Amino acid sequence: MMIVAPKRYFLPVALLCTAAVLNGCTPGNDDGAPPSAPSAVESAQAVERQAASEVAPKDLQEGQCMADSGTAADPNLQLLPCEEPHPFEVFATTDLPAGDYPGLGEADAQAQEFCRSEFAAFIGLDYDASALDLQYFYPVESEWTDDGGRSVVCLVGNADGAPSTGTLRGSNE
Repeated sequence: MMIVAPKRYFLPVALLCTAAVLNGCTPGNDDGAPPSAPSAVESAQAVERQAASEVAPKDLQEGQCMADSGTAADPNLQLLPCEEPHPFEVFATTDLPAGDYPGLGEADAQAQEFCRSEFAAFIGLDYDASALDLQYFYPVESEWTDDGGRSVVCLVGNADGAPSTGTLRGSNE
């Protein structure tokens, strides 16, 4: 899957800060003693929760929120509850029509057209008039098959990379 930010780009610093906040916290306590290490059971449960909250870009669904836009080396995306601060929300998905791969440029154009039209319906404002940013995943030839790999996934977030809490649906931003 390829991801594109056609008009505006999120600030890389904001993504790094978000990643640091999500991954760099250390437990502490008020008694001055160093925090105790989690038990093996707690560690195993934490790994299971993280694995359960990771998803491949093609498996994203409308209404899911995530920690990054999938541009990192790891192709799986970390899902977050939308009630928690998150930089991206999936607002629409579709599959391009079955058949031969249309080519990278055409797949990109079809994805962009779909996401822009769905953006206005979701946000309540045309993309060009919005302060929000639109990004999307679209299929590449190596993943294309008639029974899968044709997914288009549309993402919305703040143009400055600041996290949102809750949904941006109907925000008219």
